[in-house]
Amino acid sequence: MVVIRKDITTPASVSNEYSPGVKGFLEKVHSLVNGLGITARISTEKPITIRYPAEKWTVSPRWRGALRLRGVLGHDEIPLIRDASTAYNAVIDDLYNGERLPPCVGNCPANVDARGQGFLIAEDRIPEAYELVRDRNILPGVLGRICHHPCETACRRNFYDEPVAIRPLHRFAYEEFRKVASERLRPLPITQEKSVAIVGSGPSGLTAAYDLMKAGYRCVMYEREERPGGALNSGVPAYRLPRDVLYDEIDGIVALGLELHCGIEVGKGKPLGALQREHDAVLLAVGLQTSRILPIPGAGADGVVGALEFLWAANHKGETGVRGKRVFVIGGGNVAVDVARCALRTGASEVRLASLESEEEMPAHPWEIEEALDEGVIATCSVGPEEVLVKHGAVTGMRMRECLSVFDETGRFSPKYGEGLSDFPCDVVVFSIGQAARLDTLIAGTEVLVSGRGQLVVDGSQFTTSTPGVFACGEVVTGPGSAIGSIATGHEAATSIIRFLQGAPLSENRTPRPVPVYAKYAVADVSSVERSRLRSVMPMTKPEERAKDFRQVELGLTHQEAMMEAARCLRCQSEVCVGCTFCARTCPDYAIHVERVDDPGGRCLTRYDLDLSKCAFCGLCAEQCPTNALTHTGQYELSFFHRDLMIFDKGEMLRSGDGTRATGRDGIMPPGCPVPRWRER
Repeated sequence: MVVIRKDITTPASVSNEYSPGVKGFLEKVHSLVNGLGITARISTEKPITIRYPAEKWTVSPRWRGALRLRGVLGHDEIPLIRDASTAYNAVIDDLYNGERLPPCVGNCPANVDARGQGFLIAEDRIPEAYELVRDRNILPGVLGRICHHPCETACRRNFYDEPVAIRPLHRFAYEEFRKVASERLRPLPITQEKSVAIVGSGPSGLTAAYDLMKAGYRCVMYEREERPGGALNSGVPAYRLPRDVLYDEIDGIVALGLELHCGIEVGKGKPLGALQREHDAVLLAVGLQTSRILPIPGAGADGVVGALEFLWAANHKGETGVRGKRVFVIGGGNVAVDVARCALRTGASEVRLASLESEEEMPAHPWEIEEALDEGVIATCSVGPEEVLVKHGAVTGMRMRECLSVFDETGRFSPKYGEGLSDFPCDVVVFSIGQAARLDTLIAGTEVLVSGRGQLVVDGSQFTTSTPGVFACGEVVTGPGSAIGSIATGHEAATSIIRFLQGAPLSENRTPRPVPVYAKYAVADVSSVERSRLRSVMPMTKPEERAKDFRQVELGLTHQEAMMEAARCLRCQSEVCVGCTFCARTCPDYAIHVERVDDPGGRCLTRYDLDLSKCAFCGLCAEQCPTNALTHTGQYELSFFHRDLMIFDKGEMLRSGDGTRATGRDGIMPPGCPVPRWRER
């Protein structure tokens, strides 16, 4: 038996087992010549790649070669994906093209380093984790509560249990950072003579301001409302986002040097032209401020209101005028769900949510819908608004028509209705069918163009408007979307502004790369070893209690739960072994033996053996490795052992140690073979 034993402190490579100096060089040449000769001789009789059923039909030639373990978690740091300012997209592209981009990072619109966060939290380096996330997600504490977390959809742990709780870990990192914020928040130095004005204090504007301040520019921000945050402040209910969290994180950005002026509406109190004269560049990040209401009969009656106006009243006044009334919400998105839940919290006697889509097609996040139903919201699906029923100028009900389908065969929005009509008695109708921007006052007297949909016209990859020196980002450009999507546009706009101020080409290397969409993995059986590592469940207030007021619904993770959750991360593409044992479970020849000590802080690898007398160089282990820690060397002929009996013959490779052939058709290990040789200590 030939065994390579991994020394935990020194990465092993079978290609380095030679004498030093000239003698070692001659040994390598001799081994190479012999190996190439054997390869040439055998290749005339059978294909170079291995073929066998059940595991893999064709093995890529790049996997030919002896196995090598690059590094071990706990002894080797994983690479952190740092924000490289205007070069960040190039960093992501390089990782993506080199197959070194973690799927969680690739599936995030802002490419937040969730892998690095997990590593740092597991190492109990929590302030560092917060600062790493903040580089790409300016509001970790906020997004840790409201983000739709596409990163978790791409998490490789979906393959055999549940994704890492990345969003709750953002929240945990913020809450721990909050304790030391005064020690770590210091003003960023202003190193440039030029300045930038930013209109709007939502997530996209705050992101751009942070990037610009890191580049040394003075940033002055103007907000129409009395408190900052944009739609996060006016539209997101407090049961999801407590206002002290939002204001605290924005205060942290102010502490870094942002000049924030609230209660100033640009276009009224201060013309946009004045900002252009006072600053070297202007960024418009004003978001969408008003609701769309369908022009159907009765839409102007007393009791009809838009979703954004309803949420503003709930958030700023704590009262919506629906106490004791029946509320009918039209829409199936997340905003509609927020409206319905706020109506319950402000005293509505009944709340009904009506959507064009079927229950399966509703665009709102499934967990949001489930929480609303648990609280008592009634859902009516596959219906569209026909008429608001009115008596003496006030709402008395809503007439809905059955909707047969919402999208045509190409996926385009094209609802088709049936003949069926239904009347629902109600006192208040809230339309949640979309939002629009109020731009007339803002852009008066300028040459900034507005599209037919009421959004600012920009160059898609550069975020420049029709007026030189004026840029735009966020939902006023993209339309309704997610907070993390707006943050991504803020980064891009900041990159354009920095290049503009430096006189550099804005379009160079700016071709937008589509965000990779990683399919959710099928859930496989969880091994007995990993059962203790199931996802930490965020505790929540009971439904019957939480619908009474605006107290926060999700209660957060404890320090121990967060540490355990961070340790579940597989550190994908980090090139260090995390002791997941996927390779040992995958190997059809039982050539890999792993021993580890499992503890809350992570998997501690104590032994890693590769039995090269059994290895068939199929590459399954390397392909299965989520971190790319296990690899095959380029030229297996450079290995130090003899290969006369180890060349591309699956049957020979499956001979056991006593010389007998392994069972199975044609010497092939059948599916469902026994558990591979690995154990826990």
